[in-house]
Amino acid sequence: MNRPLPRPLTLVVVSVCIVLALGLAWVARAVNAHSNHRLLTQQVEQAAASLSSALPVVQSRLSQTAEVAMQTNARSDVFSRFTASQLKASGIVAISLWQIKDGTARQLALEAKSPLTGLALVAQHLDGSFFAEVHPSDQLFVTKILPGSPARLGYASMPADDTSGLLVYAESALPADRRLTMPTSSPFHDLKFAIYLGTSADPSQLLEATAPTPIGGQTASASVPFGNTAITLVGSSDTQLAGGLSGALAWIVLAVGAAVALASGSTVEYVARRRAVAEGLAEDNERLYRQQRDIATTLQHALLPEVPTIDGVEIGTRYFAGVAGIEVGGDWYDVVRIDAQRFVFFVGDVSGRGLHAATAMASLRYAARAYVAQGDDIATVLTKVGGLLDIETDRHFATLLAGDVDLAKQRVSLASAGHFLPLLVSGGTAEFITGDIEPPVGIASSPQSITASFDAPPKATLIAFTDGAIERKGEDIDVGLERLRTSVVDDGKPIDALLDRLIAQLVPNGADDDVVILALRWQI
Repeated sequence: MNRPLPRPLTLVVVSVCIVLALGLAWVARAVNAHSNHRLLTQQVEQAAASLSSALPVVQSRLSQTAEVAMQTNARSDVFSRFTASQLKASGIVAISLWQIKDGTARQLALEAKSPLTGLALVAQHLDGSFFAEVHPSDQLFVTKILPGSPARLGYASMPADDTSGLLVYAESALPADRRLTMPTSSPFHDLKFAIYLGTSADPSQLLEATAPTPIGGQTASASVPFGNTAITLVGSSDTQLAGGLSGALAWIVLAVGAAVALASGSTVEYVARRRAVAEGLAEDNERLYRQQRDIATTLQHALLPEVPTIDGVEIGTRYFAGVAGIEVGGDWYDVVRIDAQRFVFFVGDVSGRGLHAATAMASLRYAARAYVAQGDDIATVLTKVGGLLDIETDRHFATLLAGDVDLAKQRVSLASAGHFLPLLVSGGTAEFITGDIEPPVGIASSPQSITASFDAPPKATLIAFTDGAIERKGEDIDVGLERLRTSVVDDGKPIDALLDRLIAQLVPNGADDDVVILALRWQI
């Protein structure tokens, strides 16, 4: 058998997961690169700070030498003794004392580690081109990288309070290969550095580097002041400064994303197939539900009587089955003709649903009809049917409204056993009939009495109903009664049109309970 192809939704979910995984992997890669660069920048700045703390040593030594020369009136023997120790303890290869007068530089003393270095220094500055820039200041003056073998870097210092033109000049040699060896104990051992004279990474001004320049990869730089110029430090790293996990996070995200895509696709496919099965079962259940509901509704209507036609009054009824279940309910109505000018109507509601409620409803309806037929008034009828139902044994009780209508006198008498009194509509107003209400049928067996009697106004409409027309879950009953009262507009159209409009307004989306409405309209 051919396996069914994956559903489009499955392919969409897998594609979305893969796209998201790729996006997250790109974000993880970008975040890792940003973190590495941020950490690299921090380490380069820390290295530059360490370097800047060592630079003032050179300026301090030259300043001290200049002060000594100035205080001793530039005696060469004192100068030589003072600078001899500096040549041994530092990277300075030569140090000299000069006097600048009338724009001319004259050498007063010279100490060098070797005669050749001293001669080179003298030959370099006989013209005084660099010395022309030096003036009394607390600042150190630095030359460009001086050519030679080895290349050198020159420094000059003139005390700020000097008036004699004394100037101290020193040179330090740069490594022949400009290679800087970083000790393994250094916190910056894993970084590659290149140190340049000036504020830019000019290859001609390279002082030292830990690797061949230019340094490749992701780099960071920092500049620190050095006399009248600056030193720029450029650094890079071949390792993951943010950690190995951060570096591998993009691949981890891709792997997890692929797994999630497969798992999501499989889940969606499984759920979709199960949903298709469930939808098929739901359709079967809905069909069976409709069949059973139709049966229940048909049975309910079969238990309700046909309303007789009576001259002088228009009678209309509506039964609307609730949506809460598929069992028959206990709501009912009946109209019993006594003679040409008099009839009795009933509207009742047996508690609960199902066969027992329908059986109780049928027994009450037939018993009430029988008691009316033997001439009992409506109060007596309610008292007698009260003996047919007992909540203790039958597990049901019922509310019942009975009305005795005399068309000749347009007189209406009502008796209620726990049931809502009807609504009287006349002259553009609608008001509920008021009166005492006796306990429901099955609750008490005390004698019933007439609840209310009134003369019906001409062309009036009387509307009796069960609780399904007004009750809503979580709503106060007074709200439902007011909704019914304001929904009734007797515009003179046939009673069936009035009931249809009323049902549409009261239960537009269906009711939880069954609804029965019985309406009477006097034609004169």
